[in-house]
Amino acid sequence: MIILKVFLSLIAAALLIFAGLAGYAFILMKNRPPLKLYAMRSEEPDFLPLDQIPSRLIELIIGQEDPNFYIHHGYDAENIRKAWKKNFMQKHIVLGGSTITQQLAKNLYLHFSRNYLRKLVELLVALKLEQVYGKDRILEMYINIIYFGNGTYGITDAARFYFDKPVPELTLNQMVMLTIIPPAPTAGNPIQHPDMFLRLRSKFLSNYTKGDHPLVSQTEAEAISAHGADCLDPELRKPDDFTCSYPQTIPLINERFGPFAVKREAR
Repeated sequence: MIILKVFLSLIAAALLIFAGLAGYAFILMKNRPPLKLYAMRSEEPDFLPLDQIPSRLIELIIGQEDPNFYIHHGYDAENIRKAWKKNFMQKHIVLGGSTITQQLAKNLYLHFSRNYLRKLVELLVALKLEQVYGKDRILEMYINIIYFGNGTYGITDAARFYFDKPVPELTLNQMVMLTIIPPAPTAGNPIQHPDMFLRLRSKFLSNYTKGDHPLVSQTEAEAISAHGADCLDPELRKPDDFTCSYPQTIPLINERFGPFAVKREAR
């Protein structure tokens, strides 16, 4: 009898917590309606519509961040299972298992603190974004707001900052470089930490060349790998006063709380 009461109490507590989190997610999205956010962001001059982003770059981003993006409904159960297992073994959160939709939910609505309650809210918001935005709009928003290090947000700003060129003119090597930065915008930044970037590039290229339909051919991967730490790309911005003094360890600020107001000198 006591065991049953404890069990029912735990269920009731879990339901109350879930109701509270669902209410919080609802309030967040009511105060900042997703469609309004999209309309505001898409009107900014650096916003690049999906049909103007090279298809190769889109494939690389999806392949790196969320291979099942067009299949799932906002979350990937297998990724969540793997993340839970690894986090349990490490005794703290080291892997999020988030989809692109969940990452967008975090960037639009939530702090970057790592805890399971925030992850649950993130999941609830992601489910709603799937309904409101649809896949293409989710992907478009994600590519236009993610953090690329050195105070750069979105693919247009990143291409301009790192290579001083518009996104459609990026080479394959440059596309690969930009897809590698977001997972580790501090430690893997190619300007400040080229050696670490090389290790990440080796890992990502290995993944890109696998499978029946590799994102990068073996010949292309070899050509990219030929670029060493001394020259990752001829057009890559060289270390300067801004990149050398920029505080790379500062916490990221997302769309909800506003990006850092850092004035950068024109390249």
